Amino acid sequence: MRFVNCLCLPLVTMALGLFASTVSAGVVNYVAPSGAANGSSSIQSGTTYATNLGLAFKTGASGPFDIDFVTLSLTSGSSSSSVSFKISIHGTDNETAYSAVASSTVHATDTVTVTTPVASNTPFDVTFTSAEIPNITNFQLQANTAYSIILNSAVGGIALRRTQGLADGTTNGFYTVSSGFTMLDTFRNNTPNYSNSAGSYPAFHISFGGTAGAPVPEPTTMALWTLLVGGGLVRNYRNKKSRC
Repeated sequence: MRFVNCLCLPLVTMALGLFASTVSAGVVNYVAPSGAANGSSSIQSGTTYATNLGLAFKTGASGPFDIDFVTLSLTSGSSSSSVSFKISIHGTDNETAYSAVASSTVHATDTVTVTTPVASNTPFDVTFTSAEIPNITNFQLQANTAYSIILNSAVGGIALRRTQGLADGTTNGFYTVSSGFTMLDTFRNNTPNYSNSAGSYPAFHISFGGTAGAPVPEPTTMALWTLLVGGGLVRNYRNKKSRC
């Protein structure tokens, strides 16, 4: 019987276990506001796509990209109620910063419903995933392509939080972006470079993103060292005979 050192099997087993360790998938915000909210814009009740609150953005080069969630910072109306509105992904009419707005091309739309807090004018956050926005989560954003995300068709009083008081031509810098995404514009009723009052240009509190790739094996230094040691022991005693 050829010799196999008794210590080798545990070492190799441990190495395999270390090789089996994985890097967990993580949440990636493609676009998210970076400032504190200090105001609100009412979500429009109009049903045409051009009656809206929205963002225009361009995707990165490594697409396509899945939208796995949309998070909104909202403000309740005058009383607690169940409120519905639409979230839609459209194209844009151009790709120029502070000029791009939603085009008539609609890629995906979902109607969502939220129950607002009991107290009136109360800020609250809500995240929508595949259960609430199946059409959006089934749509893939293509690489290097401009899109818009808009809110409208509100049934009941509800508002979208915003960071207001920003200077003209600066709002794109008040969003955090990743995966190569770039911000193009913040707009209301499809009018570019939205200003809520003289000298005040807000950033909307709309976040959306996906999940980083599936868990993948991550070999560790210890695993590699263990395999080398185990292999060396086997070679050193390969021609010897013994019992474990």
